[in-house]
Amino acid sequence: MAREPGAELGIVAEARLPGGAVVDMHCHSSELSLDSGVRADRLVAQAAARGLDGVCLTEHNALWDLDKAREIGERHGVAVLPGMEVGSTHGHVLVFGLDRYHPELTNIERLREIVVAEGGAMVWAHPMREGDHQRPSWSAIPDLFEALEVVNGDHTDHVDGYWATLAEELGVGRTGGSDAHSLPAVGRVGTGFPEPVPDVETLVRLLRLHRHAPLDFRPGGAHGLPHMADPPPYTPRRPLGS
Repeated sequence: MAREPGAELGIVAEARLPGGAVVDMHCHSSELSLDSGVRADRLVAQAAARGLDGVCLTEHNALWDLDKAREIGERHGVAVLPGMEVGSTHGHVLVFGLDRYHPELTNIERLREIVVAEGGAMVWAHPMREGDHQRPSWSAIPDLFEALEVVNGDHTDHVDGYWATLAEELGVGRTGGSDAHSLPAVGRVGTGFPEPVPDVETLVRLLRLHRHAPLDFRPGGAHGLPHMADPPPYTPRRPLGS
């Protein structure tokens, strides 16, 4: 008998803080990301089946209409939070709080200026992945990103591994995301929050305050929230070059 998608993954409810939420912050639907093999409705239905409270549709250089995202979420009882995975000069960046994509966002400094001006948040996606882009210097990371995606579903990282330690040393937050492009990948990695995350505004606020922790539901992963009680100190963002 065929197993249900995600049957080998850990139980989300065991990782959720009382009154908190678990969100998969990195997912792609076939409607707006050509490399995805799952439509948004099925993706969100799977998130609900996994017990997730929310899912971020972080499409490649594209953004879901807020009303359409809300409609899908209400149908399945899961918060659907539109974001983007922007391909920048310094790698891929999960961006939350902007209302559209435009080509100038590929420049990392311009992207940061716009996100700060719009009151959004940025997460360096899969920093462990090599590529042909220029990596930001360690000293620039706190000025560019609210958090690092220290656990990615396509990599064998750990919630207390190298990238998590680096994020802590730099004073930025730590998130986890499945990087889901298929049904079984939904909810294999997530991010825990100490309160509900019903909308992007709440997500951005908690990212800026570093009130979150990575969760790994894959076999052998760490499902607890050991860092939630003592997050990295919040450093107010200053304009680049100041």
